[in-house]
Amino acid sequence: MTEPDTLPVLLSGQRVSLASWFASPLGRQQAETWLPKIRRRAQESLSEGQDGYAVPLAELVVQYWRGRDVEAAYQNRRALPGGHRKRAMLELCYGQLLMACKIDRAWQHLDRGFELAAHILQPEDYFIVLKRHERLRALVLSAQPSKPMHLDELLAEAAVIQQLKGAGRGTHRLATGQKHLDTVD
Repeated sequence: MTEPDTLPVLLSGQRVSLASWFASPLGRQQAETWLPKIRRRAQESLSEGQDGYAVPLAELVVQYWRGRDVEAAYQNRRALPGGHRKRAMLELCYGQLLMACKIDRAWQHLDRGFELAAHILQPEDYFIVLKRHERLRALVLSAQPSKPMHLDELLAEAAVIQQLKGAGRGTHRLATGQKHLDTVD
């Protein structure tokens, strides 16, 4: 599933893969546009007697991109009863939102989500998430959010960091055999 497809799938009632990336950045206006659709779908889910667990996740995503503090909404969802799949999806979703802005708390949620999901993921999904997490670990996270990034941008930045770290920590040999300590000649 590609990044932009996640919100429509969350609202469609289809089963969402735990290997999905839920945190594609939305502009404030885009998030505002999604909100009435989400609220309509939440009402439909209630009136149809459906579980509707994915709809509140869609709202969490949209509220995050509206600039709202979603910690309370996350804690409320976390306190509700649910199996490993629901809890894994919540943790992965929230961790990905934090990761999209490179916030240092992201790993506590991503690690918890992966731990919950590991035994229920299909083998190819397991390796997608595992490899994605391994790559993203190269990123430098902080308490202050950075500009939101799409998954492909995060992975590209992480790949560059890994290459730089793997290149002998910025050293290479000159033709004369002397070491050069800068990263750029």
